[in-house]
Amino acid sequence: MTATRAPTPAELSPTVAWSQRVRKVGGFIQLAFAAFWLIRGGLSHNGATGTSLAAAGLLVSIAVLAYAIQATKGIGGRPTSPEAKRIERSVTIATIVELVASFAFPVIVIAAGHSDWVLPSIAITIGPLLLWLDHVVDIPRLRPVGWALMVVPFILVAAMSGSTLAATTGLGAGVLLLGTAAAGFHDLAVLRSHGLLGPRTDLRLSP
Repeated sequence: MTATRAPTPAELSPTVAWSQRVRKVGGFIQLAFAAFWLIRGGLSHNGATGTSLAAAGLLVSIAVLAYAIQATKGIGGRPTSPEAKRIERSVTIATIVELVASFAFPVIVIAAGHSDWVLPSIAITIGPLLLWLDHVVDIPRLRPVGWALMVVPFILVAAMSGSTLAATTGLGAGVLLLGTAAAGFHDLAVLRSHGLLGPRTDLRLSP
């Protein structure tokens, strides 16, 4: 029986290669943010409940990290074709814009006297980035998550305040990002275990 191997970035179409890379590198970034959100949301609760929620969020994030390291081994290298470079520039610019907005929005809401809006204001900045990534590299599951992160924080701000708002925003955003990252890692694990991709194959993984 002939052994299968994961194709190199050069053997894939640029979109597929970057779709894999976003699932891997973007997944690790999402996982880091998910851990922050879960811990921050948990600690917004007082007493033992908050500590337990934060500890649970940390443990789950560590478990997903261990799975991700194994699942993404040998997949998600940087493609180098001219079209791939164009996609890379687009992804990089969108990521930088999101990071700048994630620092600027909290400053704006604090200056406006709404310090409890800090977490919702950060969550809102993540949504457009996820929508753009879906548009550029075709990862359909990012679309509903992106819209949720753009719309739901406004609803929460209208309905809640204080620690309740922070806890709900943090835990909700954390669960969404953790689930999205884990699903992307699973996609890559499937590719590794079954050798589903061959040279120049434009496989569309299900959302």
